[in-house]
Amino acid sequence: MKTKEMENSNNEGVITTFRHSLDSIPLDLISDILLKFPAKSLVEFTCVSNTWYSIIRSQMFIKTFMSISISRPRILLTFKRNHNGENELLFFSSPDTSQVSNDSSSVVSRHEMTMSRTSLGDYIIHSPSVRGFLCCSHQHQYMVCNPTTRQVINLPEDHRFDHGTMKCYMHLGYDPSSDKYKVLRMVTQPGSNLVSEHSVYTLERQQCSYSPWRCVEGDISNYIPSSNGVCINGVVYYEARIKPWISSVVLVTFDFGSERFCQIKTPGEKFTCLANYKGKLAGLSLLGNSFNLWVLDDVKEQTWSKTDTFVLSHTLWNIQLKFSGTTDAGELVFAPSSFSDDFHVFYFDIKEKTMRRVKLEGVTNDEEFRCRRKHLCYVSISCDHVENIYLY
Repeated sequence: MKTKEMENSNNEGVITTFRHSLDSIPLDLISDILLKFPAKSLVEFTCVSNTWYSIIRSQMFIKTFMSISISRPRILLTFKRNHNGENELLFFSSPDTSQVSNDSSSVVSRHEMTMSRTSLGDYIIHSPSVRGFLCCSHQHQYMVCNPTTRQVINLPEDHRFDHGTMKCYMHLGYDPSSDKYKVLRMVTQPGSNLVSEHSVYTLERQQCSYSPWRCVEGDISNYIPSSNGVCINGVVYYEARIKPWISSVVLVTFDFGSERFCQIKTPGEKFTCLANYKGKLAGLSLLGNSFNLWVLDDVKEQTWSKTDTFVLSHTLWNIQLKFSGTTDAGELVFAPSSFSDDFHVFYFDIKEKTMRRVKLEGVTNDEEFRCRRKHLCYVSISCDHVENIYLY
């Protein structure tokens, strides 16, 4: 009888019965099932019902999904293009290939999102991916974006600063003690590249339309940031030049929890790039077609260790590869700084002193990217990107 009633019911009745059947499933079981879906699907599933929305947007579900994402890191590729006043950032991600042993292989990349502005000026990427978020800017608008959810958060403007004569440097970080994402801002003196003020902005859910930046005091000032920053366990590290500019290069650290600055002495070589090497800070220094990798073994004692000197082959050197970071397995990642029709990422094994090449499929096959890529694109890579479904 019930079956006959279902067959004779209209579409609305079928949908209603389906919803009732969903509601009869225990919430814990629904949560376990949803955790097996990819992040993009979960974002769409929030529209299925109020129950699913509450589950997926709950703190417990987000934290559980994050722990799963951390165990399967991805590589985030950001293609930057500027042509005829049209400025774009295109985000693609690829799975980690640490378990691949072949000298040459391929993986499929996935288009995550596109950001575009028609106003003059170029996009600037201020930080690599931090638990799925990254900081960038266009003209004088600073943003934090999440390629997984495609959410873009505009940071509040500070009208005290004259962008014509002053510069801003940004570092995105995550404070595990408070489970908060924060942005460290460094503002230069008028007409100078010297940093004179530091301030912090904390990202909050349901934040006010205007939340002021909080000034933080530090023992270091009047310096020029000279390298990328990397956030490890709630601390961001970045290189800085202090008077006299040529001889005095130090590492500046900022703890996002205590909001305090410190300085660390470098081993004497200028780093081309900083990276997270198995949970420790590492710096790579280039010497012609060879490179050294320095690892900060003890932060308090400021002790460094150096790996052997490695030499890149002439073929790879001619490609003009750029050091992009490391994988969880400890491989060094190199990639071209500009896009070509076939895009490869190179993984260098320090212990075995071997290099393997991975072709990223799907980028040139993506219709949107193929239509837009009529001119040179510049590439930046985050090696430890994770999918984060958190929404502000």
